[in-house]
Amino acid sequence: MDKDLNIDNDILIALEEARPVLWDKTLEVFKSRNATRETWSQVSCELNEDFKEMESKEKNESRTFI
Repeated sequence: MDKDLNIDNDILIALEEARPVLWDKTLEVFKSRNATRETWSQVSCELNEDFKEMESKEKNESRTFI
């Protein structure tokens, strides 16, 4: 796993803002761990096109950089 991921903060912010489940506490779905986990996976896939092919350990490590 390359620990020197260069993530553009503006892109990350835009990806998060486009997904209210990650930040809007007034939504019922905000409380769903499965929904937020799936949404973070979507964000991860957009930031790293190889994300789906990674092993579970690699996925967990890459999420720590987001």
